[in-house]
Amino acid sequence: MKNPLACLMIVLASTPLMAQNAADPADVDAIVAAIKAANPDLKSLCQRGPDGIRKASTDAVTGLMSTGKIRGNPQAAGGAAGQRIGQDCRAG
Repeated sequence: MKNPLACLMIVLASTPLMAQNAADPADVDAIVAAIKAANPDLKSLCQRGPDGIRKASTDAVTGLMSTGKIRGNPQAAGGAAGQRIGQDCRAG
């Protein structure tokens, strides 16, 4: 594929929601904030399960990357952010 964002979305969509090495904490925080901003009803997002959380994470990473707000490994940060959202879902 010639579009790097499309390639990233495919990689993120196929990546399990496991915390991965090299996730910049600032990137993870930004992604979590973007996911929560785009999904103010977190309960609804949680009900969509892992696939819904993965899509929300991918969407957030894509948006942040397009504006240059991700500095580190977007795949690792997206996975870690998805894990954090999953923990919020289980706690909530």
